[in-house]
Amino acid sequence: MLNRSRLSRLAPFSSRRTGPVPRSVPHAASALRFALALAACIALRTPAVAMAQGASPPPHDSPGARIYLTWRAPYGQPGASYQLSAACGDTVAKDTLYMCFDPGRGSQSFHGMSATVHFWAAAGESLGGHWQFGEGQRFGGLQVELNPENVPAAGRAWPSSGVARAHYSATSASGKLQMVVAVPSTQAPAVEAGTLYCFARVLVPRPARKSPGCDRPICIEWAVAGLGYGLGDEPEIRRGSRFVGWNSRDGKVCAPLRRPVGAWNPRKRPPAPGIRPAR
Repeated sequence: MLNRSRLSRLAPFSSRRTGPVPRSVPHAASALRFALALAACIALRTPAVAMAQGASPPPHDSPGARIYLTWRAPYGQPGASYQLSAACGDTVAKDTLYMCFDPGRGSQSFHGMSATVHFWAAAGESLGGHWQFGEGQRFGGLQVELNPENVPAAGRAWPSSGVARAHYSATSASGKLQMVVAVPSTQAPAVEAGTLYCFARVLVPRPARKSPGCDRPICIEWAVAGLGYGLGDEPEIRRGSRFVGWNSRDGKVCAPLRRPVGAWNPRKRPPAPGIRPAR
């Protein structure tokens, strides 16, 4: 029988890093694959270990898929922004990050999704105590709402979440938030290409005035998303509007981190109304 206690400790999220967070994110795909196996076990009542260890073919491609990270409102909606200026001291207020995506292809079964978000200090700066938040699944202040309901102009990909977990870790230079949602095959809904869905809503607290370097600029990067159409069909997506700035004029703090990802023509997908294109 399935040991349901394993649902509370996703193995790919268990490592603790002491050095700088690497740009590669090999655990994102394995976390989704592991969660998909667990979710499948819930539906099939088969041993989790046998499925998790099964060989899987290379992930399929999804060239039309895009991921969108914005402040205040979902991508394309009035008020959405790539930049946010926040004063220190208002510890009650929280600023909302929206993580939305277009799957880029239609499917009758969308089993789950994973995501990795980095919080980068400016070059030569430290992250600051405020952005440490905590470790593992116990992180204070930062509020993560996976598969949220009632998001304006963005659909909900799954009617319910069989497995939904978030994990945070940090070093002196960066923080990393990893998330995964997966549902049993019996609950996997259909998705449509060209439709905007909201994967997560992240509420970021503002630092206390006494925090050292509380107003230092921060770059937040949605590094990668894994779309789960089934075991062995989990394309990784790195295209879209993936960067937002915090207390950084014109988003300059993110400039060193931007790099071309694949070959695509942005003119085929013009910016949505109400949002300024990232530079």
